[in-house]
Amino acid sequence: MEFALETAGGRLAGKAALVTGGSRGIGRAIAIAFAREGACVALTYKDREKDAAGVVRLLEQEGRTALALKLEAGSRTDMQRILGEVTSRWGKLDILVNNAGYLQQKPFEEITDDDWNYTIDVNLKSVFLGSQLVAPIFKRQKAGNIINITSVGGQTGGTQAPHYAAAKAAVISLTKSFARLLSPYHVQVNAIAPGFIRTDMYDDIRTRVSEESIYSQIPLGRVGEPEDVAAAALFLASPEGNYVTGHVLNVNGGLFLGSGS
Repeated sequence: MEFALETAGGRLAGKAALVTGGSRGIGRAIAIAFAREGACVALTYKDREKDAAGVVRLLEQEGRTALALKLEAGSRTDMQRILGEVTSRWGKLDILVNNAGYLQQKPFEEITDDDWNYTIDVNLKSVFLGSQLVAPIFKRQKAGNIINITSVGGQTGGTQAPHYAAAKAAVISLTKSFARLLSPYHVQVNAIAPGFIRTDMYDDIRTRVSEESIYSQIPLGRVGEPEDVAAAALFLASPEGNYVTGHVLNVNGGLFLGSGS
């Protein structure tokens, strides 16, 4: 079945976007924001098919075009299949948001090889594969936009999840590398580094750290919402952000202010 690209107005009218890990949290908010600005949106999920279907249903009720696709983050064959399905339905792809993520917190002495490998696959390898495999599409089009979701932990390090922090730090390096590699083809590559955002990951963190302790670290004095990150992604994907590439946009309430923070 083929879908027509959105023709309604909006900053992303006529665009086709793919958001990995779009069934909940930050990915869900980004998928909804993009669709409401006129993009056709494909979102991926691993296990939460009902949640992904709920996002699609919500957007279709609003007259938007969306579809949900199952993806094993870090699988080359899965990513190839999804890119093929999206481009065959919509004839192109304009925006890729590498958002799929996995956070595991445990003492670093207890991190196993399996823990390490899975964390790297979901948080880092998936970003590399998505960017590598979408590059030929964007190069042919002489246009495209890649947005990678990293983390404040990739900037500061992390004592509760050092393997996660290492993967997210590498995402920042990949972002800068791909920005240099793809800029001759008018492809933008940027990253967003969220801090504490009210998602399932945050709920997991709260089981180990008091909310009072979390708030005390944030200069703005509040935890962010997924929509805060979606607004940043929308800026980077829209015409307003068309002169930005190789950048890491912090959305953290001041939690990380640079090397001196």
